Amino acid sequence: MKEYHITIRRYSPAEDRQWTQEYRVPFPESGEVSVMNVLDYIYRRLDPTLAYFDHAACRQAACGKCVMKINGEIRLACKERAQEEMLLEPANSNVVRDLLCRM
Repeated sequence: MKEYHITIRRYSPAEDRQWTQEYRVPFPESGEVSVMNVLDYIYRRLDPTLAYFDHAACRQAACGKCVMKINGEIRLACKERAQEEMLLEPANSNVVRDLLCRM
C-alpha cells in the first residue's frame, strides 16, 4: 500500500478563517491515481467537510471546474496524476470554500 501525504489549504467563509490541514491517504501500489481520486477518498472516508468540485462529467477533463493549484501549478484535479507529497490550494483568490473558487 502506498501512502500519500496531502496538505490542503482550506477556507471557511462562515468563520472567515484560513488554515492548512494534512491527510494521509492509502492507495494500492499499482494503478494510476488522480488528484480527484485522492480528494474523493478524503471526503468519503476522512473528512466530509472538505469542499471541492466533484461531478461525473468532471472525469473527462472537459469542464475545467475542478481546477486548483497542485504543488503551486494550476492543474485539473480530474486529469492530474497524484504524487506522494502534494499541496492543494484554491486556483485563485475568489474562494467560496476550501478548494472551490468563483471563476
